[in-house]
Amino acid sequence: MSEDYGHQVRRLESRTGGMEHELHSLRSKLGEVEDLDYELRDIRGDIRSLEDDLSTVRNDLTELDDDVRADIQDTEQALKRLTGRVQALEAHPLAAGPAPLAGLDTTDLERKKLARAASHGWNVRAGLLPGHQREAHRLKVREYEGAVEERDEHRDKVVEAAGVLASQPRTSREYKQAVWDFGMSRPLAEQHDQRSKRLAGPAQRARAALAQEDTLRQAKASLSEQGDKAERKLNWLLRGRLADAVRDRALPPMWFVTVLGPVPPAHKTQTWLDLATQVLAYRVTYGITDQVVALGPAPDEYLPRRTEWHGELVKNLRRW
Repeated sequence: MSEDYGHQVRRLESRTGGMEHELHSLRSKLGEVEDLDYELRDIRGDIRSLEDDLSTVRNDLTELDDDVRADIQDTEQALKRLTGRVQALEAHPLAAGPAPLAGLDTTDLERKKLARAASHGWNVRAGLLPGHQREAHRLKVREYEGAVEERDEHRDKVVEAAGVLASQPRTSREYKQAVWDFGMSRPLAEQHDQRSKRLAGPAQRARAALAQEDTLRQAKASLSEQGDKAERKLNWLLRGRLADAVRDRALPPMWFVTVLGPVPPAHKTQTWLDLATQVLAYRVTYGITDQVVALGPAPDEYLPRRTEWHGELVKNLRRW
């Protein structure tokens, strides 16, 4: 019996040793797997880094492409302006005698009156509330009215449910529905009532501001309309004078050539004509007589219409 037990013990010891060897082998392989996992993480990190670098390069290429396209466009515009000036010079050869001068700086009394009326009309409109402020006032009124409407709607449901509760038996379907409606509508009515009270003050002030604005608009409607008519007529007269100068191939003054060129461009001619008309209107309105700088000096202080008009014209003239 003891020999059998000894044999079994030795066999178990042998199997245990084998299992320990296999466990050691598995641990070694596990270490190798962990090393591979670390290496895989490193590789993934390198890939992400390369992807980030590639994205940066693509962004740089996109910006470079945009810059190149912008430079090409600027060069094309400069070439077109230069071509127009050369064509203008060719149209007035010295052998043909002196060319007529465009009377773009000649300002008569009618144009001065129109410019003053147009400027006055603009100032009248500037004293009124802008559209976004009027809409903000209307929104406050609508919010208050909406809260009151919601409150009244839920109050009506509460009253209706209370009537059913007072007249129907507790076991009826109508009674149970009324219990539900009463429980839902009552807190909602109180909630919208509190909300309407919070919105009442701002809504009242908004209504007052809109009413005052409407009264002011009605009182100044005539002056504003006169200003609009004067502005349209002034632009029509200035545009006609410019069109006559182009038709007669008259030489424009230096201040005009430096910003708009001597002749209209072959492309976007309408846009060029509109901008030139606005430059003429600006000079008439503010009495600009500078023979080199089209718009004269920029305003020293902020003057709503003049400062904004000057900045807009400077921006638009850069394209030409």
